[in-house]
Amino acid sequence: MSHISTSWRGVAVIAVAALVVVGAIAWWLSRPEPGPADLGTRTVQAGAVEVTMTALTLDRSGAAFELKFDTHTVELALDPAASARLTVNGRQVEGASWDGQGPGGHHREGTLRFTTPVPAGAAIELRVTGFPQDAIGTWSAP
Repeated sequence: MSHISTSWRGVAVIAVAALVVVGAIAWWLSRPEPGPADLGTRTVQAGAVEVTMTALTLDRSGAAFELKFDTHTVELALDPAASARLTVNGRQVEGASWDGQGPGGHHREGTLRFTTPVPAGAAIELRVTGFPQDAIGTWSAP
């Protein structure tokens, strides 16, 4: 009888180990793909306006940022493409485009894009002017 219970214990140990391995593989495969949030979000108070900047892309295709502007005291009339200054490794990049809500209101959001390639490891600074204080976010390109 002792021999039978020993072999069942061995089978049980192997079954538990197999379940742990299968569970670990399932967890690994179900992890979400790295997304925009992985590059980082910066939230800055620029006078009466809260500016949230999320880096979406910082690579050879250029730089893209999701921008959100929130306030309850001033009208958001600025042109984000004209007000944004991107610096890559100390050099200013030109040619921003804005795909988002137009001027007006107290809440705006959209995507700001620059097509100039961003090298890996580059020091990135995004500065949005036109508020009582500039909104500044910094990142390091992956």
